[in-house]
Amino acid sequence: MLRRLNKSFISFFNLFIFTCFLLSCTNSVTPISSSEKEYNSFEKLPNPSKIESDWPKNNSVLVHILAEPDNLHPTNGTSQTRAELFLYLHAGLLRTDLRSGTITPGICSAMPIVSPDQKSLTFTLRVDVKWDDGSPVTAYDVAFTVKASKFKLTNNPSNKFYFDNVKEVIIDPNNDKRFTIVMNSVFVQNLAMWCDYPIIRSKSYDPSMAISMVPFDLLNDTSKHIELDKKLSNWADTFNSAGSGADVNSIDGLGPYKLVAAEAGASWTLEKKKNHWSENSSAYNEKSYPEKIIFKVNQEPVSQKIELLSQKIDGSGYLGTRLLLELQQDSSFNRNYHSKFMDTYGYTYIAMNMHPDGVKHSFILNDLNVRKALASAARIDDMIKVVNKGVNKRVAGPVSPLKKESNPALKIIPYNVKASADLLDKAGWKDSDNDGVRDKVINGKKTDLMVELAYLSVIPEWKEMASIIAEGMKPAGIKIVANGYDYPMWLQKVTSHDYEMAMGAWNTTSLPEDYSQLWSTDSYLNQGSNYTGFGSSATDSLISAIATTMDNDKRTKLEYQMQQAIYDQQPYIFMYGLVRRCVMHKRFSDVEFYAERPGLLYNHVKLLSPTATNAVNP
Repeated sequence: MLRRLNKSFISFFNLFIFTCFLLSCTNSVTPISSSEKEYNSFEKLPNPSKIESDWPKNNSVLVHILAEPDNLHPTNGTSQTRAELFLYLHAGLLRTDLRSGTITPGICSAMPIVSPDQKSLTFTLRVDVKWDDGSPVTAYDVAFTVKASKFKLTNNPSNKFYFDNVKEVIIDPNNDKRFTIVMNSVFVQNLAMWCDYPIIRSKSYDPSMAISMVPFDLLNDTSKHIELDKKLSNWADTFNSAGSGADVNSIDGLGPYKLVAAEAGASWTLEKKKNHWSENSSAYNEKSYPEKIIFKVNQEPVSQKIELLSQKIDGSGYLGTRLLLELQQDSSFNRNYHSKFMDTYGYTYIAMNMHPDGVKHSFILNDLNVRKALASAARIDDMIKVVNKGVNKRVAGPVSPLKKESNPALKIIPYNVKASADLLDKAGWKDSDNDGVRDKVINGKKTDLMVELAYLSVIPEWKEMASIIAEGMKPAGIKIVANGYDYPMWLQKVTSHDYEMAMGAWNTTSLPEDYSQLWSTDSYLNQGSNYTGFGSSATDSLISAIATTMDNDKRTKLEYQMQQAIYDQQPYIFMYGLVRRCVMHKRFSDVEFYAERPGLLYNHVKLLSPTATNAVNP
């Protein structure tokens, strides 16, 4: 069975998202009203009724980001900033439609034809897609991309898992626009893996045809071919060093923009290509209206505020929650900018160690009734209102309510001290010494109901959140000891299962869920992302069935079962969904905000003309 146990597809604690909590802005902000509590995955913003005289007139979009890309290599990077830039620099066979959160054709004319055994995907490339010199994109470029990504010496460990499952690419001998990708095994990610994955040109990255001419069956077994092995090793050395971002001429992509300037740690400037194939496209995500898109790093909330109030920034999806709430009370900001808290597919949680060792960590959370009692005694709603000013929404389970495969039968657990107390009574926890903390004799020793809650100290607000959780559990006779840790120590504790409760978050996408990372027993035993020890042979079989069921309706039913199993065992206290803080200057029309990352697309916004009207773009 295919299982992915690293964390690139569902990434833990993407620091870009959580820097939003590192704000030291005023607390004098008004909580969001309950009328704004519906989940939305996409919103079109109205064009302003008039153009203000002091709005900048240049047709360039300056985008605020929090961190530089790890690199701009076509296959070897992992950062969110890199992925965002690649939406404009490259193009893939398929793409994630940010409006619908679904998989749609990219540079292919239609979705692939899936074989009866569900192991082969037959694509046909669009005839209008061309490289910058006018040369057509062919199946040979696709085959090269797959070989480059699959080759053992290519430095792309986060994607190697997926490409190990690619057996070969078969090119139609009568049509170099048509090809079939053959997979080794049926896997639900076999389609999603091609979304926004850059197709790269063999002429640019393999001019000597070193790897392009190697058959797939020989590609990863060159040990008996010494000369070939040396040749491919030399190719890999060159390829792995390409596209770092230092050389703006090293990037050869199919996207409508090209990189023209890069200043490490500061900014990246993309410029619209002339006579690009996408000029005749009607797709919103293939437009290129701005002449330039400039990505600029700014990690300081005070500086971000100054730049927004002086109209230096055009767009951002990375402001802090409190900063945006404060800005939304400023009339000049509202005059110049659209802004909204957009729901995302990520969520926060408190993990509970279901398998304590009984020595360092007492046998407390191994009891289901205790875990359920803690969930009933967690003041999540108050925490959202006080700390996050009401902008976040509760979640009931491990799949975002934005996704149709989210099980609607799962219900939010309300704060209920009596329900918590009843469960603890049932589990044998009483306050025998009247000190306000329940206790129980375990293995002949009186044990207090005292549990450590580990949180990330780099997020100041999380200390306040942990305090609210601790105070809320006192009436039920539960003592929570909240301790902050830096990220490396926090991660070491949860992956080695040396903890009791831990507050964390997951950032995921609209693409199909991979339950193995967080919920398989293998992930727990191998110190992966299953921190709690949830799972059994039955749930592992269910995970396998989900991963290999390609029929959407059948897979959704299996996912409902999996989510119910997780809900019933209470390995997490599910807290709230994450939000993205979207901001865009009103001097541009056709502005859209998305739940899917990166939250905004800047290539299709238009600099307003004097004839702008207050209407939503169709």
